[in-house]
Amino acid sequence: MRVLFSLVIGWSLLVGSASGQGEAPTRAGRAPWEPEVLELFATLPVQDGGRVKPMDSLAGLRLLQFNGKRTLKLRDGTKLDHRAWLLDCFLFPELARTYPCFRIDNDAVLAAVGLEARKKADWYTFEELALARQKIAAEAAGAQAADPDERSLVQTKLLNLESNLRTFEGLTLALDFTRRSFPTAGLEEIWSQSEADLATVLEGAPGFKALWRGVPGGEPATSGEQALMRTLAEHLAEVSERGRGGPVLLAPHPDSVGAERWWRATDLIDVAFDSDLDLSAEIEVLRGLQSLEQAKADPERLRTELQALHGLLVARADARGEYRAIELEVDLYRWDPFTRALVFYLLAFLGVCFSLVAPSKGWVRKFTWGMTLGSTALLIFGIVLRCIIRQRPPVVSLYDTVLFITAGAVLMGLVTEWLTRQRIALGLSTVLGTAGMFLAGRYELKEVASAGDTMASVVAVLDTNYYLAIHVTTITLGYAAGLLAGALGHVWILGRLVGYRSGDREFYRGLTRMTYGVICFGLLLSVFGTIMGGVWANDSWGRFWGWDPKENGALLICLWEIMILHARMGGYIRDRGLAVMAVLGAIVVSASWWGVNLLGVGLHSYGFTSGVVMTLASFWAFEILVVLAAGVGAKREAASK
Repeated sequence: MRVLFSLVIGWSLLVGSASGQGEAPTRAGRAPWEPEVLELFATLPVQDGGRVKPMDSLAGLRLLQFNGKRTLKLRDGTKLDHRAWLLDCFLFPELARTYPCFRIDNDAVLAAVGLEARKKADWYTFEELALARQKIAAEAAGAQAADPDERSLVQTKLLNLESNLRTFEGLTLALDFTRRSFPTAGLEEIWSQSEADLATVLEGAPGFKALWRGVPGGEPATSGEQALMRTLAEHLAEVSERGRGGPVLLAPHPDSVGAERWWRATDLIDVAFDSDLDLSAEIEVLRGLQSLEQAKADPERLRTELQALHGLLVARADARGEYRAIELEVDLYRWDPFTRALVFYLLAFLGVCFSLVAPSKGWVRKFTWGMTLGSTALLIFGIVLRCIIRQRPPVVSLYDTVLFITAGAVLMGLVTEWLTRQRIALGLSTVLGTAGMFLAGRYELKEVASAGDTMASVVAVLDTNYYLAIHVTTITLGYAAGLLAGALGHVWILGRLVGYRSGDREFYRGLTRMTYGVICFGLLLSVFGTIMGGVWANDSWGRFWGWDPKENGALLICLWEIMILHARMGGYIRDRGLAVMAVLGAIVVSASWWGVNLLGVGLHSYGFTSGVVMTLASFWAFEILVVLAAGVGAKREAASK
């Protein structure tokens, strides 16, 4: 049967493309989805990005990928949440194609494919972009063939747009098979009716194969029957191809080969005709999907059919132990602890600003402490939930490092404040928390655009919880300490420059002691983390050290912090010098954390990310300005003596 499908695959693509372009989308709306329907839909299990996740996550991540947000604002001003949007893609594809869900932030992209931009950055519907669909595909193919290092910004964005359009097409065609019937007239030995739905056709697959091959002692298929069977196979091949971009929501038959990979609904076509498995349970799921299409205009019936389908899919996933964290992940995105943490950090920062104006107000200090502790608790809560969902330590991807380093830096700052009671470390904690959560929000978009998820499956080189917990966690805490020391250095330099508490020598000596202590703590973490990284490398790659860029970055942090401590102990630098070297240490940390990933080489290139060069360069430029400000302050103080 696979040979038969391959013979008609080219024809299927042509027919599928033509029929897709020839459809006239209806503008008729639909009744609002009932909350119970959306909740059932949200907790359906689906395999995506190498892991099983709730449909809620798939919807949110795809809309975030296309739209830049998890909610969709329609042109009439109404808002659509991610679950309702994806349900529309499945059941009302014609309507979904009229939603402005594709954000294009560079009008040159539209100009390159012959479309007129309304303004430099705007949202467009699939219908509008479909006018240049072939041109977009051609331009993207040319960009794909170009050297990645030589691609222009427009070419990169065209590649992303083409990928997003293909993904969207796959979602809107996911249940296309439920809206079709298949010709079975003339094959009464197998099917009694002249047309049948896909589930009925697949139930007759054993009879189809027996007739096609010829049963020993029986009559082989006549030439007329063979022609009818080829026609049916062409229709099935077309539907199979059109459904290849749909959700992977069917846990496979336990006796199938490669049982770790789930199936799309249309994958059952290949399985039914290429194997002798009993697919009665799988076909029941297929009927459930067909029932959703038939019931979509009747809210009460739709809810009933979705409940039945939900029970089937959940039971299959639960039997494999893969439904464990589905509802927890839905709750994680519903509670959205990271956005809430950002809001609380901002409130805490406002409290710090107000305390500068009214330092005697005790309630302001309590408010700032409360907001900072509350936001940090939310941040840690979100990190813990992600660990439970993935069954992994807190740091696996670069996105994880942003969250974890933010939490680590804030906690270190709060401990420092508790020990010193100078309000400086508390203020810095609010700044670092706010900056870290802003960075996490921005990088989430990039990680979703590149990997499709922020909790994607772990690459093989990282697939060990033991070393992830020991090496990666420790080394990132070292990053956090280095950044906190740099932030304290900023306060020392900029405070002296603007004359803040200029006569309070004890204040600046306290800042120096804080900076020195944090650097010592950071050095301890960095050295231990680097050594454990070598042990991990020896286990994984057979060598302790290989001068890999990431290894060099970790070593550079250790050497720089050792240099700071030796220079301080040897009298080569005093308070100002310590602050300057701490600020430069922040550059070293950021270079090891992000900079070496931009090289895209070495055994640690699994962490490669693009699009952050300007942000990183801007940070380095600002740090250099702070160092120059230290020189200006030193000259001014020397001249005033």
